[in-house]
Amino acid sequence: MKNTNTAPSTRPAAKVTTEVAAPRLTVKPQTMRAAHCRDGHYMNIVPVKLPNGRLLWDADAVDALIAGRTVKADPEKIDEHFARKAADASKVLPHIRAKTEAMAKRLAAVTAGEVA
Repeated sequence: MKNTNTAPSTRPAAKVTTEVAAPRLTVKPQTMRAAHCRDGHYMNIVPVKLPNGRLLWDADAVDALIAGRTVKADPEKIDEHFARKAADASKVLPHIRAKTEAMAKRLAAVTAGEVA
């Protein structure tokens, strides 16, 4: 006999590792890691960072991207990511700091109308 129990699940949403999510999205794992480091998300998917540094991505959000649906990022989680990075400046490598500063200067120039 079939089970017709329709009670909602109390389990958290399924998560997948970067090594599983990347091939499904047809990118290299490092592409997802770099985007998370730089932007706090990859295509609006904000991963969960484990204490060992590994990232877990929401499987439903990955499936939504594959299906062509948009994924909405949680701005609070992205802000939390940047706050965590800003709290310990020693973790930011010099070449990343230089790129970030250059990008901030370009953005300031564009918003001030200095760039044609």
